[in-house]
Amino acid sequence: MGSQVLGENVEKEDVDRVMGNGKSKLSAWGQNQRAVLGQTLVQIFDKAPTLLAGLGLFLLAVPVLSETIYQNYYLGAGTLILFLVWVLANHQKGFFSRTHKDWPQKRKVLVGMSLCMALGIASLGYYEMKMPKYEVAIIKKELYRIPSHLSKKQLLEMGADCNTYGNTLCSHDVFAKIVKMDSRDYNSLANLAMAQSHLGFHKEALVNFKRALKNGAATYDTYKFYGHSLLALGKRELALKAYQQSLKLNPKQHVLHDKIQELTQSI
Repeated sequence: MGSQVLGENVEKEDVDRVMGNGKSKLSAWGQNQRAVLGQTLVQIFDKAPTLLAGLGLFLLAVPVLSETIYQNYYLGAGTLILFLVWVLANHQKGFFSRTHKDWPQKRKVLVGMSLCMALGIASLGYYEMKMPKYEVAIIKKELYRIPSHLSKKQLLEMGADCNTYGNTLCSHDVFAKIVKMDSRDYNSLANLAMAQSHLGFHKEALVNFKRALKNGAATYDTYKFYGHSLLALGKRELALKAYQQSLKLNPKQHVLHDKIQELTQSI
């Protein structure tokens, strides 16, 4: 019995020793993995300013290199990322440590830049939320077939060609497509309104003329066609004012001189 108990004790010691060795190896492996992970994180942290700076510059370049209606988002995100790069770089150098000699000055700069970033993001949010994209008066039927794959830049070039060659149907559908993509493009909205006026869709034209003129797309052509639509809808006094404004911007419109004189006599 004694020898049997002794044997069992020896076996338990062997098992405990093996398990102990296994645990120690597992523990060593775990420590090694944690060390590797820690080194990897340190390397990523060290390279973070460079990687983030590249991302920020890329986001800032997108609105410049390509046509996009989300340029405000790209500019805001790019600026925010570059601000984070500045904060991270200064943190790595220890400038934000309270024991650093330049900490009081750095703290003022940090607070100032943080307030500027917060104000910029708040302004962007206000602009996007309080100034939504406008509804545009569109004729529901398609008058001219426009390729669906064209970018805004290509459509603008096509619209200019349509205007040059007097193809009003083409002009209408091209600029209608543009303002569907970006209804804050008020020059294109004015071109759409002029095409609508020329085609006899004066009610739709009037809605778009008012919005385009209100937002700075005030050319002599815009006022002239605005006057045409007002006159077609029986608003003679407003038409006269629109014609006068057009003539003020371009006094060489001899035909408009006669129209103004005729309206003045009839009112």
